[in-house]
Amino acid sequence: MVFGPLDWLVFTGYFILVLGVGFWAGRHERDTKDFFLGGRRQHWLLAGISIIATEVSALTIVGVPADAYRGDWNYLQLYAGAFVGRWLIVFLLLPAFYGGSVTTVYQYLGQRFGPRTQTTASLCFMSSRLVGSGIRLLAASLAVSEVFHWRLEIVVLGTLVLCTAYTMHGGIKAILWTDLLQASTFVIGGLAALLFLLHQTPGGWNENVQAAWNAGKLHTFTWKLGEGVPAEKLFWLLLVSSTLTNMAALGTDQDLTQRMLTCKNVRESQRSLIFNLFAGFPIVVLFLSIGTMMFLYYRGGAVPQPPADLKPDRIFPFFIAHALPFNSGLRGLLVTAILAASMSSLASAIGALSSSAVTDIYRPWFGAKASEQHHLRVARISTFLFGAALATVAFIFNLTSKALLWEALQWVGMVFGAMLGVFLLGVLTRTRGSDRLNLYIMLSSVAVLLWIRFGQFSRSPDGVARLHIPPEWRDLFFPPVLDHVVWPWWIIIGTTWTFALGACFHTKPRR
Repeated sequence: MVFGPLDWLVFTGYFILVLGVGFWAGRHERDTKDFFLGGRRQHWLLAGISIIATEVSALTIVGVPADAYRGDWNYLQLYAGAFVGRWLIVFLLLPAFYGGSVTTVYQYLGQRFGPRTQTTASLCFMSSRLVGSGIRLLAASLAVSEVFHWRLEIVVLGTLVLCTAYTMHGGIKAILWTDLLQASTFVIGGLAALLFLLHQTPGGWNENVQAAWNAGKLHTFTWKLGEGVPAEKLFWLLLVSSTLTNMAALGTDQDLTQRMLTCKNVRESQRSLIFNLFAGFPIVVLFLSIGTMMFLYYRGGAVPQPPADLKPDRIFPFFIAHALPFNSGLRGLLVTAILAASMSSLASAIGALSSSAVTDIYRPWFGAKASEQHHLRVARISTFLFGAALATVAFIFNLTSKALLWEALQWVGMVFGAMLGVFLLGVLTRTRGSDRLNLYIMLSSVAVLLWIRFGQFSRSPDGVARLHIPPEWRDLFFPPVLDHVVWPWWIIIGTTWTFALGACFHTKPRR
């Protein structure tokens, strides 16, 4: 038996509390402005905490310790770009969004260029969010499945049913207040895991730090390439790539930007993002520290040892199931922490997908004359449908054996460049960009990156086995140079491609 009575008390108590908070906070929804923006009267601190809860997904809690356990602290390099990217959002993008009083950030593109650009960007967001959030859902479900030995399908569907229930009822207000509870849960759970590891690992603090340093587990910055050093670990490349990725994730992705739009004015919105900038860093360090301490814990001879063939993203769940004491409440707390992070990200994604579908696609193209109550019903129906879609994506990605953390970072880079490029075209120029041509430019940006990725896959061992393409044809259509275009380059290429081509055309005056 994995859980004792005290573990079950923590576990079930959390779900009762989160459902109660969600249904309480989301009462009195009158229209889509309430449902999607909370009436634009939410406190900046609540919005900032919600951004953290959404950004720190189960993928972070499971994937970051796994990355530190089997590698080092190279992941922390991404935070330098996160710092720069957030400041650029504060000064470039948020004033533009509040100037247009938008419900979704893609409405700004509609105001600046026209409906085609707005719709295309919204569809790009939906595709990236479905993939990214589907992977996050899978990461959390694998963790719980590892602990309980439950069927993965039951965990995925059970988590989504809970998230979808309070999101359909209360919209963004339910999401914001449950995020506060969920952020508190995974921070407390992470601290409890780290304290347990520090107590159980032989040696004091100084000895453990020295041992981790000597083992190369605290290595963070890769300043130059060398033999055996992959290009995707290079600091300067990650700095640029992470800056653009963070601008895209928090400035052009409705999932995270929706939090900032719930604040009453642009200054409050900027405060929420600045708070997130400084509060998020210690959380990343916390989960990196857990991974490093797990390495020292198991190297010190702790039993049972993780199986040699255990997937990296199951290391932390294995630790929870086998190392934490029975009926201490710690197992219940850590599993709850993983699910809390997963639920905050999932509810946020479902709400953002619904807001974009209704505001950017359904309302302008199909329901321009419908009542506000009609749009509210459509919002709740689309919330349910996107929950089902996320479950489907999670099952599809369960077929891969790659590390989920880096898999998610790679996939979102496919469309983030197109989205960020057109947003930068809007805020950095006044007369450049064409509504009709922006559509094709954005799609061509995604097509170029898919061509690069497919070329790399065609020469990988898996690709050679699955694709029966003669080598001479493969090298003709997918030159070997594509193998050197590592994933941090993808968003750089996509952003540059979209912005440069878009700037070649003139914006027609809007009637």
